[in-house]
Amino acid sequence: MIKVLVVDDSGLMVKLLTEIITTDPELRVVGAASHGYDAVRKAQSLHPDVITMDVNMPRMDGLTAVEQIMSTIPTPIIMISSLTQEGAAATIQALDWGAIDFVPKPSGYVSLDIKDLSTEIIAKIKLAAKIRVVRTVKRSTPVPPVIKKWPETSGFDLRTSDGYPILSVPTQTTKKKHHYAKVIAIGCSTGGPIALNEILLGFPADFPAPILVVQHMPERFTEKLAELLDHRVALRVVEAKEGMEIHKGVVYIAPGAYHMRIRGNRTIALQQGEATGIPCPSVDVMMKSVAEVFGENVIGVILTGMGNDGVAGMNAIKDMKGITIAQDEETSLVFGMPKMAIESGCIDSIVPLSLVPEEIMNSLREKQ
Repeated sequence: MIKVLVVDDSGLMVKLLTEIITTDPELRVVGAASHGYDAVRKAQSLHPDVITMDVNMPRMDGLTAVEQIMSTIPTPIIMISSLTQEGAAATIQALDWGAIDFVPKPSGYVSLDIKDLSTEIIAKIKLAAKIRVVRTVKRSTPVPPVIKKWPETSGFDLRTSDGYPILSVPTQTTKKKHHYAKVIAIGCSTGGPIALNEILLGFPADFPAPILVVQHMPERFTEKLAELLDHRVALRVVEAKEGMEIHKGVVYIAPGAYHMRIRGNRTIALQQGEATGIPCPSVDVMMKSVAEVFGENVIGVILTGMGNDGVAGMNAIKDMKGITIAQDEETSLVFGMPKMAIESGCIDSIVPLSLVPEEIMNSLREKQ
């Protein structure tokens, strides 16, 4: 029996979540909390197997509660977050601090239609219960940002309203930005934000290739993930936009609800996803596109995540004689996507997360 603690400041949301959870005979709600202080106390006294955690609560919010629980009594936590800029930002931070996964409320802080997500909520709780979480260090001070700015001669158009480069005038400097031999394509899902953080921290600011990333997340969340990573790593990290040119030393994260492809002229094409049953953004869609455009000059990386998205994409890269790397089971939060890719026979090397940056750098040197 999987014991669940439900944390939400809305009594109605607690009731709805409890009704969803108790429809499965393998799950049992052992308690409820209406704010972070109560959540921390009950986590310590009830020892739940999984906690569902609201983000916006009085007295102590969900983000602070995650930090305290993960630093004292590590427990798998699933964030139940609102589809707002504030909710997305807090959720990404919670994932960074040790939360396992999240479920976005479909309609505001109190979502009466939360039952539409019953299957997803139950599946994520069961998966979370199987994951071994570790104690994290409490963060008394914020992580200082990495100061970066586009050089004046970068060839990027800095006059865009959001500050990100979209398209630039094809100057000689811009053309030099296209002088890269290889492209990195990365796919991930559950546990991906932490894995991406560790990998990107291992790369220098003058990294010699573009990095294309598909992380399974809905709209708004991918934007906040890009902002968090850009704040921390030496590379520039942006949420990809239609028509954006890909340049070396820049990480492009596919936006939620859009498939990302690469055109032959090395610009990004975005297509809004349809209800086809495949994740959107899709790792397979991105990797197949990159393999078609760059052939053997692609290094494909499949990281932690549930499901089989990325198997076809990694095979497409391998078929074009590109290099393929998979995260190993021991360091994967969920060994689903890497396992399926490995079993398909398309993987060149299987390495722990800490060695993925080195493996990519070695592959870049080998393929020069």
